[in-house]
Amino acid sequence: MAKPATRDEILDQIRTMPTEDREYIEAELMREAYEAGRMTEAGPLVAELVRRAEDALAHPERGVSREQAVANARAAVDRVRARIKP
Repeated sequence: MAKPATRDEILDQIRTMPTEDREYIEAELMREAYEAGRMTEAGPLVAELVRRAEDALAHPERGVSREQAVANARAAVDRVRARIKP
């Protein structure tokens, strides 16, 4: 009988997958966690996310490209890291 894969072995396999497959797995795990009640968001945050999603769906021409969204997220992380450096 074969030995089950370890968590690290599974992570290594996931990391070799194409980005869209990794994002699918991440989304499914997050959905499962939310549905099981292991992850929750504050009411105002959910309302803001819903508002943004509805606005984006109603006006797709206003959206930024995936590349720009990633660049914006990285810039935000850099700003936060710069604020918390000792």
